[in-house]
Amino acid sequence: MEELMGFVTGNKNRQKLLALLESRGQLEGARIAKNMHIAKISADKILEELTAKELIVEESGVYKLTELGTMVARTVLSI
Repeated sequence: MEELMGFVTGNKNRQKLLALLESRGQLEGARIAKNMHIAKISADKILEELTAKELIVEESGVYKLTELGTMVARTVLSI
């Protein structure tokens, strides 16, 4: 978990994305990019990274936090 915390806190956009999904529940990739005010390609890269770390899952183009992702997001937001 500590390694994941470092991974997330090492990039503000990763933190922002986890916080966004924590507050909204689930969103499409394009909506995530729009809400974060970043290019879709940048959002896609972050989504790939977070999916690889099993912090989020994608189902039919919609992303949501995993149980682990929820724990990490809540811990990061409390710092």
